[in-house]
Amino acid sequence: MSKNKKNLWPANLYVEGSDQFRGWFNSSLVTSVILANNPPYQQVLSHGFVVDEKGQKMSKSLGNVIDPEELLKKYGADVLRLWVVSSDFTKEIKVSNSILENVQENYQKIRNTLRFLLANLSHLPVSINSEQSLKKDLDKLDYYILEQLEKLLLTSKDRYSSFNFNAVYASLLRFCINKLSSFYLETVKDSLYCDQQGSQRRQQIIITFYHLLHGLLKILSPLLPHLAEEIYQYLPFNFGFGSFASVQLLPTVSLPNFTAEIKKENEVIEEIFLPLRQEVLKFLEKARQEKIITNNRQANLFIYPKSEKGLEKFVAFDLAKWLGIAFVAIEKTKKDNEWKESENYFFKVEKNVNESCQRCQNYQDLREGFCIRCYKIIFAN
Repeated sequence: MSKNKKNLWPANLYVEGSDQFRGWFNSSLVTSVILANNPPYQQVLSHGFVVDEKGQKMSKSLGNVIDPEELLKKYGADVLRLWVVSSDFTKEIKVSNSILENVQENYQKIRNTLRFLLANLSHLPVSINSEQSLKKDLDKLDYYILEQLEKLLLTSKDRYSSFNFNAVYASLLRFCINKLSSFYLETVKDSLYCDQQGSQRRQQIIITFYHLLHGLLKILSPLLPHLAEEIYQYLPFNFGFGSFASVQLLPTVSLPNFTAEIKKENEVIEEIFLPLRQEVLKFLEKARQEKIITNNRQANLFIYPKSEKGLEKFVAFDLAKWLGIAFVAIEKTKKDNEWKESENYFFKVEKNVNESCQRCQNYQDLREGFCIRCYKIIFAN
């Protein structure tokens, strides 16, 4: 062996199918112990065998063999990798076109989330041009989603260490769908698209997007290296985590400090607001079906809680904006019989009397067809 090369014995990891416990794993162990009095590996990882969707072993006689080359041509390497990590490799691994199509759909959801973050980082405000410029106070909602990202990073690191790849994939997918697409991104779109470009709220959102993209790429790069590298090479900035040659060289994600007060507010969002939001969305769907409103933005919502636990915290939240509706009021009494009961609340919805703004589509007091915010932006001197 060359003196310039490191001695790579014993190996960090042996990987093979479960049939090798009596084969390669055992024979190399016995030989190594006899010759060197040490095992040849630090860890052993075994996996099951690929079977069809019915659990049958693949064979030409059954006609259920799937050619990997054909799968690569049809779905691409990353989808094939995602199918592997989505499976519990300790058991037999099922594969079929229907399974791969489902994996491809989930791949697309992850990819679309990354594309949305990347696209909105394309035009950074002039004031955001270095790591130092990112250190600004953020909104309550921003701190919440970034603390959720921090938890995802920590659990993903632990799961990678224990080769629990399918849990990394499942938690990443849930984060992209439930925490980001369905909640955070949906909630901030109004400010992102309609606030003044250099406004404080837009800058807060862009800074949050910066941290989110860094964190997601850090988790994703071992699973989907081609997608992660493609996204990384299109970063429109060259400072911070964008200053490295490859996504595989990214440093540890540096997130804002979560004070005790921020963590308490995040607990209220997680434990009280988000369950409330789920109940509100179901109720608003019924209100649309009953033709009370035509869309959620048109709703004036009145909430009468069955318990006052945590409701005092709602005063600090912009409930109407967070719920995507026109108006919200927390009531202490029910004055009529028009209230509808849910698990934890009574709700009543009314149609907002205002017309929608021509620019942001929100139902508010208008001036020449625009809400006050949009009027100032459009007609600013």
